[in-house]
Amino acid sequence: MIRMAAITLGLQLAFVVPAAAQTDDLRYFVGHWNVASKDPASGEVLQLEYSIEPTRGGAWLAGLSVSKDGSLSARDMWGRDPLTGEVIRVIFDGSGTFATVRSRGWTGDKLVLEGEARSKGGTVRVRETISRLSPQQFDAVWEAHRNGVWSAYAVETVIRR
Repeated sequence: MIRMAAITLGLQLAFVVPAAAQTDDLRYFVGHWNVASKDPASGEVLQLEYSIEPTRGGAWLAGLSVSKDGSLSARDMWGRDPLTGEVIRVIFDGSGTFATVRSRGWTGDKLVLEGEARSKGGTVRVRETISRLSPQQFDAVWEAHRNGVWSAYAVETVIRR
């Protein structure tokens, strides 16, 4: 029994990745950002400030977004699923809605995360497509899957402060 435990522990140690290394490819997001979020249906634009920083230990990144008019606030966590290695982002907003989205990772300068958002009204499939345009700017398009079709509900231009 002791021998098996030692072998198991040895295998676990052989595959341990330093916590901070798990978010290396997400460190692009660390910093302070100005966000212009446009609703494609109405044309209305909501201005937000978004800040993201590594947590103690570095295994996760923690974000906070607040609209400039005070109508919206949200917190999120970015990291990697320790079992699958997928990028995971969990978002909680002030209304009680939360979303969990996942991705296999970056493909060039594009990161596509898919999952579910849950609110009092039910569950909807969502997708966020992030396009890295430069070290100082990215775009993010949020879509919902309804009636068999993906449709955008927020198109965000994000610029580093």
